[in-house]
Amino acid sequence: MNHEDHKIFMAMETLFEELLSGKHCDTIDAEAFAPEWHKSIEQINQLVQNINEMNRLAIDLSEGRLDGPLPARHNYLSGPLKQLHSQLSILTQTGKQLKEGYVVSKLEYSGELFDMFNGLIDRVATASIKENGDDSWEIPAPVSSWRYHQILQALDLLHILVMEVDFNGRVVYANRPAKQTLGDIEYIYSEQEQDNILVKLMAKLGKQDMFPMFREVYDDSNNTWYRIMSNRCLLLNGQILYLYVIEDVSDWKTREHRLRMTAATDIMTGAYNRETGMKELEKTLLYCEKQSCLTFIDIDDLKAINDTYGHDEGDFAIKSIAGIILNSIRSSDVVCRYGGDEFFIIFKNCKEDIAEKIIQRMRNELKKLEYHASKPYSLSFSHGTFSFDSRSSYHVTDLLQEADRRMYLCKKHKKRERKTGGTSVEPETK
Repeated sequence: MNHEDHKIFMAMETLFEELLSGKHCDTIDAEAFAPEWHKSIEQINQLVQNINEMNRLAIDLSEGRLDGPLPARHNYLSGPLKQLHSQLSILTQTGKQLKEGYVVSKLEYSGELFDMFNGLIDRVATASIKENGDDSWEIPAPVSSWRYHQILQALDLLHILVMEVDFNGRVVYANRPAKQTLGDIEYIYSEQEQDNILVKLMAKLGKQDMFPMFREVYDDSNNTWYRIMSNRCLLLNGQILYLYVIEDVSDWKTREHRLRMTAATDIMTGAYNRETGMKELEKTLLYCEKQSCLTFIDIDDLKAINDTYGHDEGDFAIKSIAGIILNSIRSSDVVCRYGGDEFFIIFKNCKEDIAEKIIQRMRNELKKLEYHASKPYSLSFSHGTFSFDSRSSYHVTDLLQEADRRMYLCKKHKKRERKTGGTSVEPETK
C-alpha cells in the first residue's frame, strides 16, 4: 500500500469511528487526495451528512422539540424519522385544538400512542353529552361529540371530496376520497405555489369575499371535470374554517356536451344545423386574421332523384355527399347544412386555391362512391367559393349571397355543358 492509499484509509477509519460513536462528524476534504478517490470521498461525505442530519432530528424528537430543522429531501436514511416528526406534529397540533375546545377528528395512524390519543377523544366525546335528571341533553360547545365522528365516517363513504382548511391554510380535515385524489396534503398555500389544479383553485377561492361559491375546472392530467363548492364557516369559539366540497362531474359534462352537440347538429347528416353554422360564420368573419373562404354547395338534381326514385334515394344522396364533405375537410373547418340540399363550408385560415383543391378531392371521392354504389342516378354537386377576412367590410349575408351566386354560375355552366354534350369545365366565377 502506498502512502496515498494509507492516508485515505486512515482518514476513513477515523471518520467511521466517530460515526459509530454517535458523534457529529466532519466531512473529508476531497482535494487533499488523488482525483481517483474523489467520487468515493463525495459518497462518503454524503453519507456523513445524512447521518448527521438523522442524528440531529433523533435528538430533537427525543427531547420533544418539533421546531428544529428537518433533513434534506434527498436524505432517504431519515425517511422514517421525518414521518414520525410529521405524525407527532399532527398529534401535537390536534391536541392543542382539543385542549382549546376546537372540533377535531380522530387520527388514522395506528400504534399505542395514537390509540391512546383517539381514546382521549372518545372520552371528550362522551363528556360532551350528559344526561340530566330531567332527561334533557346538555351539549357543551364547542366540544367534539360522537355525532361529529359519525358525520366524519359518513363523509368517508361518499364519492365526493371534502376538505376543511383553517384561516392559515392548514388542512384540518380531508375525507378518504380527498386523500386518495390529493394525497396527504397538509397546507394550501397561495395559488402560485400549487401544482395541482384543484388545490390551486381552492387557494384562489379561499381569498374570495362572497360565499358560498361554485366553480368548475378541468384537470387535463387525468381527463376529469370537477365542480368545487367553497364556503366559510365561523365556529362558536371564533375559529374560521373554509369548507371545500369537490365532485367529479365528468359524466355530467359528457352528457351536457352530447346535448349541446345534438342541439347544434343536423340529425340526418351530422353537419352543423343552420343556426349553429351561421353563428360560426359570424365568429369567423369577426375574428379571422388571415384569409378564409366560404364555399356554398348545392346537390345537383336532388328533386329529380326524389321524384323518380323516391325520397329514400334522395336521403341517400344527401347523406352520402354530406359524409364525403365531412370526411374531406380539415379539423379546423366547419360544415353546415343550410337547407334541404344546400350546405356551406367555412375554410378557416385558408386561401381559395387550397379550398378548391379540397373541393376537387371531394369530387374524386364522390366518383368512387358513385361507382361502388351503382345507383341509376349521378351523385354530384355544384359549388361557389368566396374569400374574406376580418378586415373585409362584408356582412354574413353578403358572404352567403356571393358564394351562392358563384355556385349558381357553376350549376348553369354544368347544365349548359350537358345540353351541348361538351366536357364540363368549371367557369370563372369571380
